[in-house]
Amino acid sequence: MKRPVIFLSLVGSLIGIGIILSVYGNFLMFDDLSQADGDVELGQDLRIESVLIPNENKKGIYAVLINNFEVSEVKIRVLDPSNTEIESHSINEESFEGSFDVRTSGTYTLLIENNKEKVRIFGVIGPEPADWKKSLDLASFAILLIGLIGMAGIAVYIIINRKKDLS
Repeated sequence: MKRPVIFLSLVGSLIGIGIILSVYGNFLMFDDLSQADGDVELGQDLRIESVLIPNENKKGIYAVLINNFEVSEVKIRVLDPSNTEIESHSINEESFEGSFDVRTSGTYTLLIENNKEKVRIFGVIGPEPADWKKSLDLASFAILLIGLIGMAGIAVYIIINRKKDLS
């Protein structure tokens, strides 16, 4: 019975490491993003700003989530530092993501406009996460998956050994 206990400790450690890496990776990925949320009435807009520098980030990302989405007329625009529109979309779904090229240094703005009834909107804009941050997220997922598969394998091993002991 010692072997399953050792394997359970090892697999439990893998799962714990995977969870810690996942939380830390998500913190790193979302730390640089500017976010805002609120109830946006008819004719109002939600404005989110983020400072981006082309030497550090070649691409910027944005996302919008509309709670209790029904037939709404929500329009999003991304403005560069000179207030020139570089992206524009009418949203007809609950969530929307996009990316844009960062060409000049300065404050980029995500402007979310509502042209219908009051809706709850959450939006983010900022630099695209670095590749190593994305890799950390993938590594944490792989470690969690290995740990969970190991947990299932140990359960099967224990069941098979109990059947042998009972026979």
